[in-house]
Amino acid sequence: MLEQYTPPLKVTKVLWEMPPQGWIKVNCDGASRRNPGRSSIGYTLRDYEGNIKYACGKLIHETTNNEAEALAIVEALKYCEAKGFAQVILQTDSLLLKNAIEGIWAVPWVIAEYVDEIAKAMSRIHVKLSHIMIEGNCLADHLANQALNMGNIEAQCFKELDTKAKRIVNNDKLQCPYLRVKVARQ
Repeated sequence: MLEQYTPPLKVTKVLWEMPPQGWIKVNCDGASRRNPGRSSIGYTLRDYEGNIKYACGKLIHETTNNEAEALAIVEALKYCEAKGFAQVILQTDSLLLKNAIEGIWAVPWVIAEYVDEIAKAMSRIHVKLSHIMIEGNCLADHLANQALNMGNIEAQCFKELDTKAKRIVNNDKLQCPYLRVKVARQ
């Protein structure tokens, strides 16, 4: 009798981590239907307890996904600056943007102006930039896609969010992991 081969699984746990007290955590995402196409941005600001300080989903001009991602970061940093948040942990699921902002990769010409705006904002407030897998960026992703589907969204607190967004916030606060399962290739 032959044994059936089962390829090994690689499981990665992704947690949404709380920022330290005195810091605001910002998660940003851009969405584009087609590329280029109808586009939107989404970003959230949360405090050290994971509470919503602000959440935004906004339609933007027709553009590419990379431009939408960059504009989401620009808008989020402008909001932080306007509200006086001086210590920001900024997370994006765009490795291109993270590495372009940090000068690791060459900046694509199409987002060069946005990267300049981001650098200027980062010189005025203390920003720790990091990359996060898409599973850890669910709320920003949800807001961007909801804006594409339903129009602009703005929430100043938890109770103003829709049901799906509330579920994401609660899971993050409970530190429920998002699992990324990948079947290893032979």
